[in-house]
Amino acid sequence: MIMEVLGHSSIRVTTDIYTFVRLDSQRSAFDRLGDALRGDGSEPGDDDGAAGVPVTV
Repeated sequence: MIMEVLGHSSIRVTTDIYTFVRLDSQRSAFDRLGDALRGDGSEPGDDDGAAGVPVTV
């Protein structure tokens, strides 16, 4: 249905586009999580890495 609405020539085109978008979104989310866990943007030399982010182990 989505393939037809978007005018893609095949389901492969649709899945290739949306798989890429999803992977790109996941990569961005993981990057933001990594930044939060590393404490990016905090004081230099503050090496606790947690930046006040609660982490469940």
